[in-house]
Amino acid sequence: MDRVLSGNRPTGRLHIGHLFGVLYNWRDLQDKYECYYEVADWHALTTQWQDTSKIRDNIIDMVIDWLSAGIDPEKSVLFVQSHVREHAELHLVLSMLVSLSRLLRNPTFKEYVAELRIKKQTPKKSVLKTAIKDAVDVFIENAVKELKNGERGFDLDFIAYLRSELQKSFLESFKKALQEEEQEELPYGSLVNYGFLGYPVLQAADILIYKAKYVPVGEDQLPHLELTRELARKFNSLYGEVFPVPEPLIAEIPKVPGIDGRKMSKSYGNSIEIAEPPESIREKVSRMYTDPLKVRKGDPGHPEQCPVFTLHKLFNKEEVPEIKTACEKGQLGCVACKRNLAEKMIAYLEPFREKRAMYEKDKSLVVDILKEGSRKATEVTSKTFADVRRAMKLWE
Repeated sequence: MDRVLSGNRPTGRLHIGHLFGVLYNWRDLQDKYECYYEVADWHALTTQWQDTSKIRDNIIDMVIDWLSAGIDPEKSVLFVQSHVREHAELHLVLSMLVSLSRLLRNPTFKEYVAELRIKKQTPKKSVLKTAIKDAVDVFIENAVKELKNGERGFDLDFIAYLRSELQKSFLESFKKALQEEEQEELPYGSLVNYGFLGYPVLQAADILIYKAKYVPVGEDQLPHLELTRELARKFNSLYGEVFPVPEPLIAEIPKVPGIDGRKMSKSYGNSIEIAEPPESIREKVSRMYTDPLKVRKGDPGHPEQCPVFTLHKLFNKEEVPEIKTACEKGQLGCVACKRNLAEKMIAYLEPFREKRAMYEKDKSLVVDILKEGSRKATEVTSKTFADVRRAMKLWE
Protein backbone atom coordinates (compact mmCIF):
# COMPACT_ATOMS: atom_id res chain seq x y z
CA MET A 1 0.00 0.00 0.00
CA ASP A 2 1.34 3.46 -0.91
CA ARG A 3 2.40 5.65 1.99
CA VAL A 4 1.16 9.18 2.85
CA LEU A 5 2.80 11.68 5.23
CA SER A 6 1.19 14.81 6.60
CA GLY A 7 1.22 16.74 9.84
CA ASN A 8 0.43 19.85 11.85
CA ARG A 9 2.36 22.07 14.22
CA PRO A 10 0.88 21.76 17.74
CA THR A 11 -0.94 25.04 18.23
CA GLY A 12 -3.63 23.70 20.56
CA ARG A 13 -7.30 23.30 19.78
CA LEU A 14 -8.16 23.40 16.10
CA HIS A 15 -10.85 25.47 14.41
CA ILE A 16 -13.46 24.61 11.81
CA GLY A 17 -11.12 25.71 9.03
CA HIS A 18 -8.83 22.82 10.01
CA LEU A 19 -11.81 20.47 10.12
CA PHE A 20 -12.92 21.11 6.54
CA GLY A 21 -9.50 21.93 5.12
CA VAL A 22 -7.38 19.13 6.63
CA LEU A 23 -8.99 16.62 8.95
CA TYR A 24 -11.79 15.39 6.69
CA ASN A 25 -9.23 14.79 3.96
CA TRP A 26 -6.97 12.86 6.37
CA ARG A 27 -9.92 10.78 7.53
CA ASP A 28 -10.72 9.73 3.95
CA LEU A 29 -7.08 9.04 3.02
CA GLN A 30 -6.58 6.52 5.82
CA ASP A 31 -8.97 4.12 4.06
CA LYS A 32 -6.89 4.21 0.86
CA TYR A 33 -3.26 4.55 1.97
CA GLU A 34 -0.80 3.76 4.74
CA CYS A 35 -0.98 7.11 6.57
CA TYR A 36 1.51 8.68 8.95
CA TYR A 37 0.28 11.82 10.71
CA GLU A 38 2.90 13.90 12.48
CA VAL A 39 2.73 16.22 15.47
CA ALA A 40 5.42 18.62 14.23
CA ASP A 41 6.70 19.91 17.57
CA TRP A 42 10.20 20.68 16.26
CA HIS A 43 8.60 22.86 13.60
CA ALA A 44 6.74 24.68 16.36
CA LEU A 45 10.09 25.71 17.85
CA THR A 46 10.92 27.79 14.77
CA THR A 47 8.53 30.50 16.00
CA GLN A 48 7.80 29.43 19.62
CA TRP A 49 11.36 28.84 20.82
CA GLN A 50 11.21 31.57 23.46
CA ASP A 51 8.27 30.03 25.34
CA THR A 52 7.80 26.28 25.14
CA SER A 53 5.60 26.01 28.23
CA LYS A 54 2.39 25.32 26.26
CA ILE A 55 3.68 22.84 23.69
CA ARG A 56 2.84 19.69 25.67
CA ASP A 57 -0.73 20.78 26.37
CA ASN A 58 -1.10 21.97 22.78
CA ILE A 59 -0.08 18.53 21.52
CA ILE A 60 -2.77 16.82 23.58
CA ASP A 61 -5.45 19.35 22.61
CA MET A 62 -4.64 19.10 18.90
CA VAL A 63 -4.54 15.31 18.82
CA ILE A 64 -7.89 15.12 20.65
CA ASP A 65 -9.34 17.12 17.75
CA TRP A 66 -7.72 14.68 15.31
CA LEU A 67 -9.32 11.75 17.09
CA SER A 68 -12.67 13.52 17.38
CA ALA A 69 -12.69 14.11 13.62
CA GLY A 70 -12.25 10.41 12.87
CA ILE A 71 -8.48 9.96 12.59
CA ASP A 72 -8.21 6.34 13.70
CA PRO A 73 -4.98 5.09 15.38
CA GLU A 74 -5.95 1.58 14.26
CA LYS A 75 -5.70 2.71 10.64
CA SER A 76 -3.09 5.48 10.81
CA VAL A 77 0.13 6.10 12.71
CA LEU A 78 -0.06 9.20 14.92
CA PHE A 79 3.34 10.22 16.28
CA VAL A 80 5.37 13.06 17.78
CA GLN A 81 8.16 14.31 15.55
CA SER A 82 10.72 14.89 18.32
CA HIS A 83 10.32 11.28 19.52
CA VAL A 84 11.59 9.95 16.19
CA ARG A 85 15.23 11.01 16.07
CA GLU A 86 15.82 10.08 12.42
CA HIS A 87 13.88 13.20 11.40
CA ALA A 88 16.70 15.33 12.84
CA GLU A 89 19.45 13.09 11.46
CA LEU A 90 18.12 13.20 7.90
CA HIS A 91 17.52 16.94 8.25
CA LEU A 92 21.25 17.38 8.96
CA VAL A 93 22.23 15.33 5.92
CA LEU A 94 19.82 17.13 3.57
CA SER A 95 20.92 20.55 4.82
CA MET A 96 24.27 19.88 3.13
CA LEU A 97 22.54 19.53 -0.24
CA VAL A 98 20.70 22.85 -0.45
CA SER A 99 22.06 26.34 -1.05
CA LEU A 100 21.35 29.39 1.08
CA SER A 101 19.98 31.27 -1.92
CA ARG A 102 17.45 28.49 -2.56
CA LEU A 103 16.10 28.79 0.97
CA LEU A 104 15.94 32.58 0.77
CA ARG A 105 13.66 32.27 -2.27
CA ASN A 106 11.08 30.32 -0.28
CA PRO A 107 7.79 32.33 -0.58
CA THR A 108 6.76 31.54 3.00
CA PHE A 109 10.10 32.76 4.32
CA LYS A 110 9.85 36.01 2.35
CA GLU A 111 6.33 36.68 3.62
CA TYR A 112 7.33 35.92 7.21
CA VAL A 113 10.28 38.32 6.99
CA ALA A 114 8.02 41.03 5.57
CA GLU A 115 5.61 40.63 8.50
CA LEU A 116 8.49 40.79 10.99
CA ARG A 117 9.85 43.94 9.41
CA ILE A 118 6.43 45.57 9.66
CA LYS A 119 6.38 44.79 13.38
CA LYS A 120 9.97 45.92 13.90
CA GLN A 121 9.53 49.01 11.68
CA THR A 122 12.79 48.53 9.76
CA PRO A 123 11.84 49.31 6.14
CA LYS A 124 13.19 52.14 4.00
CA LYS A 125 11.02 55.25 3.60
CA SER A 126 10.67 54.50 -0.14
CA VAL A 127 9.05 51.17 0.67
CA LEU A 128 6.56 52.82 3.01
CA LYS A 129 5.73 55.47 0.40
CA THR A 130 5.12 52.83 -2.28
CA ALA A 131 2.94 50.75 0.03
CA ILE A 132 0.75 53.72 1.00
CA LYS A 133 0.22 54.72 -2.64
CA ASP A 134 -0.70 51.17 -3.71
CA ALA A 135 -3.03 50.70 -0.75
CA VAL A 136 -4.90 53.95 -1.42
CA ASP A 137 -5.28 53.07 -5.11
CA VAL A 138 -6.78 49.68 -4.26
CA PHE A 139 -9.03 51.20 -1.61
CA ILE A 140 -10.42 53.90 -3.90
CA GLU A 141 -11.01 51.37 -6.67
CA ASN A 142 -12.97 49.08 -4.32
CA ALA A 143 -14.97 51.93 -2.76
CA VAL A 144 -16.00 53.29 -6.17
CA LYS A 145 -17.02 49.82 -7.30
CA GLU A 146 -19.25 49.42 -4.24
CA LEU A 147 -20.97 52.79 -4.74
CA LYS A 148 -21.29 53.35 -8.48
CA ASN A 149 -24.24 51.03 -9.13
CA GLY A 150 -26.65 52.64 -6.70
CA GLU A 151 -27.11 55.21 -4.02
CA ARG A 152 -25.49 54.24 -0.76
CA GLY A 153 -25.27 56.34 2.36
CA PHE A 154 -22.15 56.37 4.49
CA ASP A 155 -23.75 54.71 7.51
CA LEU A 156 -21.66 53.39 10.39
CA ASP A 157 -21.58 49.82 9.06
CA PHE A 158 -20.31 50.94 5.67
CA ILE A 159 -17.69 53.23 7.22
CA ALA A 160 -16.47 50.31 9.34
CA TYR A 161 -16.30 48.18 6.21
CA LEU A 162 -14.26 50.83 4.35
CA ARG A 163 -11.91 51.25 7.30
CA SER A 164 -11.32 47.48 7.38
CA GLU A 165 -10.70 47.41 3.62
CA LEU A 166 -8.18 50.24 3.81
CA GLN A 167 -6.27 48.56 6.63
CA LYS A 168 -6.22 45.25 4.77
CA SER A 169 -5.12 46.90 1.49
CA PHE A 170 -2.30 48.75 3.24
CA LEU A 171 -0.92 45.68 5.00
CA GLU A 172 -1.01 43.62 1.80
CA SER A 173 0.68 46.39 -0.21
CA PHE A 174 3.28 46.88 2.54
CA LYS A 175 4.19 43.19 2.63
CA LYS A 176 4.41 43.04 -1.17
CA ALA A 177 6.69 46.08 -1.29
CA LEU A 178 8.98 44.61 1.36
CA GLN A 179 9.20 41.27 -0.43
CA GLU A 180 10.16 42.96 -3.70
CA GLU A 181 12.69 45.36 -2.19
CA GLU A 182 16.26 44.65 -3.32
CA GLN A 183 18.90 44.51 -0.59
CA GLU A 184 22.67 44.09 -0.77
CA GLU A 185 22.78 42.50 2.67
CA LEU A 186 20.25 40.76 4.91
CA PRO A 187 19.01 43.63 7.08
CA TYR A 188 16.46 41.30 8.64
CA GLY A 189 19.08 38.72 9.65
CA SER A 190 18.76 39.54 13.33
CA LEU A 191 14.98 38.96 13.17
CA VAL A 192 15.02 35.38 11.84
CA ASN A 193 16.53 32.28 13.42
CA TYR A 194 18.46 29.63 11.50
CA GLY A 195 15.76 27.07 12.26
CA PHE A 196 13.06 29.04 10.47
CA LEU A 197 15.20 29.51 7.38
CA GLY A 198 15.89 25.78 7.31
CA TYR A 199 12.40 24.56 8.17
CA PRO A 200 11.65 23.47 4.56
CA VAL A 201 14.64 21.11 4.81
CA LEU A 202 13.27 19.60 8.02
CA GLN A 203 9.92 19.34 6.26
CA ALA A 204 11.63 17.45 3.43
CA ALA A 205 13.23 15.12 5.98
CA ASP A 206 9.81 14.49 7.55
CA ILE A 207 8.49 13.26 4.21
CA LEU A 208 11.52 11.40 2.85
CA ILE A 209 12.35 9.51 6.05
CA TYR A 210 9.10 7.56 5.53
CA LYS A 211 9.72 7.17 1.79
CA ALA A 212 6.24 8.63 1.38
CA LYS A 213 4.83 8.44 -2.12
CA TYR A 214 2.15 11.09 -1.57
CA VAL A 215 1.77 14.32 0.38
CA PRO A 216 -1.72 15.89 0.62
CA VAL A 217 -1.54 19.59 -0.23
CA GLY A 218 -3.68 22.39 -1.59
CA GLU A 219 -2.80 24.12 -4.85
CA ASP A 220 -1.17 27.03 -3.00
CA GLN A 221 1.14 24.64 -1.12
CA LEU A 222 2.75 23.06 -4.18
CA PRO A 223 5.86 25.29 -3.97
CA HIS A 224 6.47 23.98 -0.44
CA LEU A 225 6.67 20.40 -1.71
CA GLU A 226 8.98 21.23 -4.61
CA LEU A 227 12.07 21.56 -2.41
CA THR A 228 11.42 18.06 -1.05
CA ARG A 229 11.25 16.72 -4.60
CA GLU A 230 14.48 18.55 -5.51
CA LEU A 231 16.33 17.12 -2.51
CA ALA A 232 15.13 13.58 -3.22
CA ARG A 233 16.38 13.80 -6.81
CA LYS A 234 19.70 15.34 -5.76
CA PHE A 235 20.35 12.72 -3.08
CA ASN A 236 19.51 9.90 -5.49
CA SER A 237 21.76 11.31 -8.22
CA LEU A 238 24.71 11.68 -5.83
CA TYR A 239 24.47 8.50 -3.77
CA GLY A 240 22.08 6.11 -5.47
CA GLU A 241 18.34 5.50 -5.43
CA VAL A 242 17.05 5.66 -1.86
CA PHE A 243 14.06 7.98 -1.89
CA PRO A 244 10.95 7.96 -4.06
CA VAL A 245 10.22 11.46 -5.37
CA PRO A 246 6.97 12.31 -3.54
CA GLU A 247 3.91 13.36 -5.49
CA PRO A 248 1.25 15.83 -4.33
CA LEU A 249 -2.24 14.64 -3.56
CA ILE A 250 -4.14 17.75 -4.53
CA ALA A 251 -6.94 18.34 -2.07
CA GLU A 252 -9.85 20.65 -2.73
CA ILE A 253 -9.67 22.87 0.33
CA PRO A 254 -12.78 24.97 0.92
CA LYS A 255 -12.26 28.56 1.96
CA VAL A 256 -13.59 28.88 5.49
CA PRO A 257 -14.10 32.52 6.47
CA GLY A 258 -13.58 33.80 9.98
CA ILE A 259 -16.06 35.98 11.79
CA ASP A 260 -14.44 39.11 10.28
CA GLY A 261 -14.69 37.83 6.70
CA ARG A 262 -10.97 37.08 6.33
CA LYS A 263 -9.59 33.55 6.12
CA MET A 264 -10.12 31.82 9.46
CA SER A 265 -6.92 31.92 11.50
CA LYS A 266 -5.97 31.90 15.16
CA SER A 267 -3.52 34.70 14.50
CA TYR A 268 -6.38 36.92 13.29
CA GLY A 269 -8.50 36.14 16.36
CA ASN A 270 -11.44 35.34 14.09
CA SER A 271 -11.77 31.58 14.53
CA ILE A 272 -14.45 29.22 15.83
CA GLU A 273 -13.05 26.07 17.43
CA ILE A 274 -14.24 22.58 16.55
CA ALA A 275 -15.13 22.16 20.24
CA GLU A 276 -16.47 25.70 20.72
CA PRO A 277 -19.24 25.79 23.40
CA PRO A 278 -22.77 26.54 22.09
CA GLU A 279 -23.11 29.96 23.75
CA SER A 280 -19.75 31.01 22.38
CA ILE A 281 -20.79 29.91 18.88
CA ARG A 282 -23.95 32.01 19.12
CA GLU A 283 -22.00 35.05 20.31
CA LYS A 284 -19.31 34.78 17.62
CA VAL A 285 -21.73 34.15 14.77
CA SER A 286 -23.81 37.14 15.89
CA ARG A 287 -20.71 39.33 15.32
CA MET A 288 -19.95 37.99 11.87
CA TYR A 289 -19.54 40.33 8.93
CA THR A 290 -22.30 40.06 6.35
CA ASP A 291 -23.03 41.47 2.89
CA PRO A 292 -21.82 45.14 3.11
CA LEU A 293 -24.34 46.22 0.45
CA LYS A 294 -27.35 44.94 2.38
CA VAL A 295 -28.27 47.70 4.85
CA ARG A 296 -31.91 46.98 5.73
CA LYS A 297 -33.81 43.73 6.01
CA GLY A 298 -35.79 44.33 2.82
CA ASP A 299 -32.73 45.14 0.68
CA PRO A 300 -31.80 42.48 -1.90
CA GLY A 301 -28.73 40.57 -0.74
CA HIS A 302 -25.66 39.16 -2.46
CA PRO A 303 -25.19 35.81 -0.68
CA GLU A 304 -22.09 34.75 -2.61
CA GLN A 305 -20.29 37.75 -1.09
CA CYS A 306 -21.41 36.96 2.44
CA PRO A 307 -19.24 34.93 4.89
CA VAL A 308 -22.37 33.75 6.72
CA PHE A 309 -23.73 32.19 3.52
CA THR A 310 -20.37 30.47 2.94
CA LEU A 311 -20.69 28.77 6.33
CA HIS A 312 -24.28 27.78 5.57
CA LYS A 313 -22.88 25.84 2.58
CA LEU A 314 -20.69 23.85 4.98
CA PHE A 315 -23.02 23.36 7.94
CA ASN A 316 -26.50 23.67 6.47
CA LYS A 317 -26.36 22.36 2.90
CA GLU A 318 -30.00 21.31 2.71
CA GLU A 319 -31.28 24.87 3.25
CA VAL A 320 -28.77 26.63 0.97
CA PRO A 321 -31.07 27.02 -2.09
CA GLU A 322 -33.89 28.40 0.05
CA ILE A 323 -31.54 30.81 1.90
CA LYS A 324 -30.00 32.02 -1.36
CA THR A 325 -33.37 32.80 -2.94
CA ALA A 326 -34.78 34.49 0.16
CA CYS A 327 -31.65 36.60 0.59
CA GLU A 328 -31.56 37.73 -3.03
CA LYS A 329 -35.24 38.74 -2.84
CA GLY A 330 -34.74 40.70 0.36
CA GLN A 331 -36.99 38.33 2.32
CA LEU A 332 -34.32 37.19 4.81
CA GLY A 333 -32.70 39.49 7.36
CA CYS A 334 -29.08 39.06 8.39
CA VAL A 335 -29.91 38.62 12.09
CA ALA A 336 -32.30 35.72 11.43
CA CYS A 337 -29.83 34.20 8.97
CA LYS A 338 -27.04 34.26 11.56
CA ARG A 339 -29.25 32.79 14.28
CA ASN A 340 -30.16 29.91 11.99
CA LEU A 341 -26.49 29.32 11.14
CA ALA A 342 -25.46 29.29 14.80
CA GLU A 343 -28.00 26.60 15.69
CA LYS A 344 -26.99 24.46 12.70
CA MET A 345 -23.32 24.74 13.69
CA ILE A 346 -24.07 23.82 17.30
CA ALA A 347 -25.93 20.67 16.22
CA TYR A 348 -23.27 19.72 13.64
CA LEU A 349 -20.38 20.06 16.11
CA GLU A 350 -22.08 18.33 19.05
CA PRO A 351 -20.56 14.87 18.31
CA PHE A 352 -17.08 16.43 18.25
CA ARG A 353 -17.66 18.06 21.64
CA GLU A 354 -18.82 14.73 23.06
CA LYS A 355 -15.71 12.90 21.83
CA ARG A 356 -13.45 15.64 23.20
CA ALA A 357 -15.09 15.35 26.61
CA MET A 358 -14.38 11.61 26.62
CA TYR A 359 -10.66 12.05 25.91
CA GLU A 360 -10.32 14.98 28.31
CA LYS A 361 -11.51 12.73 31.15
CA ASP A 362 -8.49 10.48 30.56
CA LYS A 363 -5.72 12.17 28.58
CA SER A 364 -3.46 9.17 29.19
CA LEU A 365 -5.34 7.52 26.30
CA VAL A 366 -3.96 10.18 23.98
CA VAL A 367 -0.45 9.85 25.41
CA ASP A 368 -0.52 6.07 24.88
CA ILE A 369 -1.68 6.51 21.27
CA LEU A 370 1.23 8.87 20.57
CA LYS A 371 3.77 6.61 22.31
CA GLU A 372 2.68 3.62 20.26
CA GLY A 373 2.59 5.68 17.09
CA SER A 374 6.11 7.01 17.71
CA ARG A 375 7.32 3.43 18.21
CA LYS A 376 5.77 2.33 14.91
CA ALA A 377 7.19 5.37 13.13
CA THR A 378 10.70 4.62 14.44
CA GLU A 379 10.53 1.10 12.98
CA VAL A 380 10.20 2.68 9.54
CA THR A 381 12.60 5.60 9.95
CA SER A 382 15.44 3.52 11.39
CA LYS A 383 15.40 1.31 8.28
CA THR A 384 15.36 4.34 6.00
CA PHE A 385 18.30 5.99 7.71
CA ALA A 386 20.24 2.72 7.55
CA ASP A 387 19.72 2.92 3.77
CA VAL A 388 21.01 6.51 3.85
CA ARG A 389 24.15 5.47 5.74
CA ARG A 390 24.90 2.68 3.29
CA ALA A 391 24.27 4.87 0.23
CA MET A 392 26.52 7.66 1.55
CA LYS A 393 29.14 5.20 2.82
CA LEU A 394 28.98 6.72 6.30
CA TRP A 395 30.55 5.01 9.31
CA GLU A 396 28.43 2.12 10.57
